Amino acid sequence: MSRPLFAPFRGWLIRPEWADRVIAGAYDAKTPEERRATVETNPYSFFGVTRSAEDLHPDDSAGDEDLLRLGAETLTRILDVGAFEPSPHPAFYAYRLVFGDHTQTGLVGALDVEGLHDGRVLTHENVRPKRARLLGHHLEVVGATSSPIALTHEPDESLRSILRTVSTRPPQVDHAVEGVEHCVWMLDEDESAKVAELLTDARVYVTDGHHRSAAALAGYEAHPDEEPFARTLAVVFPADELRVEAFHRRVIDVDHRSAEELRRSLATVGTISPAPDAAAAAPRARGEVGVYHHGEWSRLVLDPLERPSALASLDVERLRRDVLGHVLGIDELAPGSGVDYVPGPSGVDELVARCDADGLLGFVVYPTDIHDLMAVAAAGDLMPPKSSYFAPKPRSGVFLRILGVGATAHLPPS
Repeated sequence: MSRPLFAPFRGWLIRPEWADRVIAGAYDAKTPEERRATVETNPYSFFGVTRSAEDLHPDDSAGDEDLLRLGAETLTRILDVGAFEPSPHPAFYAYRLVFGDHTQTGLVGALDVEGLHDGRVLTHENVRPKRARLLGHHLEVVGATSSPIALTHEPDESLRSILRTVSTRPPQVDHAVEGVEHCVWMLDEDESAKVAELLTDARVYVTDGHHRSAAALAGYEAHPDEEPFARTLAVVFPADELRVEAFHRRVIDVDHRSAEELRRSLATVGTISPAPDAAAAAPRARGEVGVYHHGEWSRLVLDPLERPSALASLDVERLRRDVLGHVLGIDELAPGSGVDYVPGPSGVDELVARCDADGLLGFVVYPTDIHDLMAVAAAGDLMPPKSSYFAPKPRSGVFLRILGVGATAHLPPS
């Protein structure tokens, strides 16, 4: 018999006086250089715990073991100064993100990792095996998780009512990072019991954190008899509160085509026309793609499909298959494909600046609809990497779930 999908846990919450220094910015919205600069100037940033090889200086030859050691050392430094406070009892947590006029409130708990196998937790993106293995090893060496897997589900008004009541109390965390307000409330034991019952038969969909999901599975398979590895940190938001943006693409044209030659090539998969500027080229509906090439804009309208599946009709899948694959000869799913991603919130100007800096070809993508994402996941299909960007995002350094191994071997698991 499966364990309950969500369980309360004795989490650790960031102390107000440490929030500025510890809570990390949105990882995908930062360049490696920006993340590296943050870690160099702030030894307590959670970027230092979650850093990857691209965050190191180009002259640094550190391997995976060095990265994990650095992550463990950073977490130890953060714990030694008492930046986190352990909760007095196992609980669920209400987590509200406010960005401008947008608000979303989710529930943070310990997710049953087996749900990723038995159909209760559905995924929709391919993962890079090497990255997933590194993150799995990260769990063992660092011994804690702070970046919750983000999930969504069909709205449940009973659950929403509980979270609404909880959020009338003073929050345990109330801190703004890069324009996003993060508020956390700890549920009491009765509220936590009601929430666990409401989510007993829930089906949830991963929106952000596919590599962390794969890492959680790897950790559980490596430690099947250790209870802390049977669950992983997760937050679930109702689908009607999520705000979805696109990940734009940057790729190299190995054939070095002129603007006119590129338009002729793209005309084999759709209708292509020059555009005077970014606003005119920007996609306004599904099937439209903005193209930036050496200072010039074009607007591509992809040819209609006959009897498309949920996956085949997605703009990111059509871009992967028909444009990157057929026209440019790039396999986006292959390791080292060279495809670079720019989150929608970073803006088209950021895409243009990066393309101008290194001569890459830019594609502005129309956002994937949340219900299309759920349909693809329900069908058991997988989207290309970076098919959607959910903003605002949960941040690392707000919550901490202790595993009691590696750098946290001296602490009781939470």
